[in-house]
Amino acid sequence: MNRTIRRFIFEYILKAPPIVWVLLGFSMCYLLFFIRPTFFSSQVMQFTRYVPAINPIGLDLKNTIRTAESWFVAKQNPYIGNTQYAYPPLTSILVIPLLFVNLSLAYKIVTLVNVVCYVMITFVFPLWTGEERHVSPLLILVLITGLFSYGFQFELERGQFNVLAVFMCFLAIWIYHFHNRYRYMAYILFTISVQLKVFPLIFIVMFIGNWEDWRNNIKRLLLLISVNLAIFFVLGPNMFVDFVKAILSQTVDPGIWTGNHSIRSFVTLFSKIAYDHGWVWVTQYSGLAQIVLLAITIIFMSLILCQTYRLKQKGINPFLLLACTIGALLIPSASHDYTLSFLATPVAVLFSNKRFWDRANSPSQHIFIIEMLFIFSAAYSSTLFSYANKPLMVNNNFPALFTMLIVVTLLSLVSKQSLEGAVSEPIEIA
Repeated sequence: MNRTIRRFIFEYILKAPPIVWVLLGFSMCYLLFFIRPTFFSSQVMQFTRYVPAINPIGLDLKNTIRTAESWFVAKQNPYIGNTQYAYPPLTSILVIPLLFVNLSLAYKIVTLVNVVCYVMITFVFPLWTGEERHVSPLLILVLITGLFSYGFQFELERGQFNVLAVFMCFLAIWIYHFHNRYRYMAYILFTISVQLKVFPLIFIVMFIGNWEDWRNNIKRLLLLISVNLAIFFVLGPNMFVDFVKAILSQTVDPGIWTGNHSIRSFVTLFSKIAYDHGWVWVTQYSGLAQIVLLAITIIFMSLILCQTYRLKQKGINPFLLLACTIGALLIPSASHDYTLSFLATPVAVLFSNKRFWDRANSPSQHIFIIEMLFIFSAAYSSTLFSYANKPLMVNNNFPALFTMLIVVTLLSLVSKQSLEGAVSEPIEIA
């Protein structure tokens, strides 16, 4: 009887659809990081400060607009006397249209644009790049939970435009792979995204179509880097120098707090906790720990890149897209939790890839993929909730993001077949 039960459980595990393990990971985080702190932690329902809101709302956007206005009207250097401003020089030009409306209306416009862009990259983009022609339950799960996630709420509250920048970047990647005739438009959109937020530059490896044509690939990537570097001089060499100083200043002093999930912030916070518990020696190796974690992150991303090259994968590789996204979240020193707003997109792309679920060649490999899927889903789901609802050491999102990167790397390496064909032809939305 016991053998029969074990066989039944084993067969159920192998035959269970992927959504079972994704929902299990999500449900675990939902119970731990919403139900427990909200209803079980006291005799009365707790309304914690879910997002670190500031009065007035849209502070980052208003600061950007006022900075652009001071440059456009008074010809003042935007980087002098403004320690919170480290955007590329072209940003001051791109936001000029918002100077002709009041700040309240500008905030509403940017908020609505962010919502539309989020739906486009999290719902439409996976459909355009995936093999499945119908809307899967997993896609709806990622879309809905992302819309109400802490990171996206934080993005809207600050009036940030990370989602807009990533929308342009991902749209450029889609055009590059599916509409060869309009690749110059893809390059333009990618350049604008980099000029809005520097971090989209990490997605430059997605602009490789033929992995065997290294000569043209190198020429293309170098050209894109050179163009973006040249545009940094759009307001003159002095402004470029001040922009670089602002970036370096933000790198040295990025604002260490729980809501900064960068490598630098996490190591600094961990060192402080260790010091408070008497582990003074930990602080002595904080610099080395940052270098090691940065090296591991780059190595994992490189392994996925090499695997993509080895399999000669065409189209948009979901593993590489997700790895680049996590790298963009971990590597910059100032990577606050509102940047989590675009994490849902590569997750949706990965979950929408049919061949991702059909790669197991044996029961043991199938079980390994299930374990990795559960760990990945739990780690991703934990980023949907505010640090205010999570206990010490997991309230910072670095461990979750780093875990996701490890799992994605392992899944990519055990892939015996190419995902080619799964994302090689445009999909019409029914």
